[in-house]
Amino acid sequence: MASHPIPAPVVLLGGGKIAEALIQGLLRSGQVNPSGLRVTVRRPERGEQLRARHGVQVLMDNAQAVRGSSVVLLAVRQAQLRELMAVISPALESGQTVVSLSADVRLAQLEAALPSCASVLRALPHTPVRVGEGVTPLTAGTRVTEAARRTTESLFAAVGRPQWMSEEALTVCTGVSGTGPAYVFRFVEALAQAAMAHGMDAAEAAALARGTLIGAAKLLAEPDATTPRLIAEIATPGGITQAGLEALEAQGLPRIVGEAVSVAIQRTRERADATAAAYSTPK
Repeated sequence: MASHPIPAPVVLLGGGKIAEALIQGLLRSGQVNPSGLRVTVRRPERGEQLRARHGVQVLMDNAQAVRGSSVVLLAVRQAQLRELMAVISPALESGQTVVSLSADVRLAQLEAALPSCASVLRALPHTPVRVGEGVTPLTAGTRVTEAARRTTESLFAAVGRPQWMSEEALTVCTGVSGTGPAYVFRFVEALAQAAMAHGMDAAEAAALARGTLIGAAKLLAEPDATTPRLIAEIATPGGITQAGLEALEAQGLPRIVGEAVSVAIQRTRERADATAAAYSTPK
């Protein structure tokens, strides 16, 4: 639960997937009402979808949307972010908090593009925020006030667990908490496919694999849970589970996961470097 009230309205500039996941998570938390969420969209039909599903305020004018708000989330694609910041900068006022959700644009570029009166932060929320279980890495810019830190932490505490860290660590998070849910979902698919290969019905296999993940995740969420202890509870020496674990190790599971994380981190750094270079060139 958030330790401080979340000031309304919360403004989301951009109505894409992560914005909608945040809307769902914030409403689910009960700490924000639909009337306290203001979302901007580029397409009227998308705005109608969000209004019908969630009852939120929908606008198409980004500068108008930020007026009177205390916290603004930049939830657009990297290609649109520079233009968006140019549009909202004249409308931002002292005391407002601006949080970028982009993995590709660093604090230096954000602070250079936004007025000095605003506190600028970065956050990397991902789809588990929809169910209040998002681990959201946060990092603060050079001119962030304590009030802005509290507001941002409260906002993401309402949809999961915020974690403060350095900007470089934020890049590493992209390869773990950012891409990780997709890897987990792919592993569940692989479990189901393995069951089907041994004759199980597709629906039964999918339900079995999904239920296995959910049960294991609940065990992992218990206080003082550790992965070695949980594994030891299942895998007895010389037993069936131990044989399966040895097969995973023999196929290089740690190496494969490590490569996936490394590729994601490297891609994030490359994109951030390219964006920094683009921002250094006058538009």
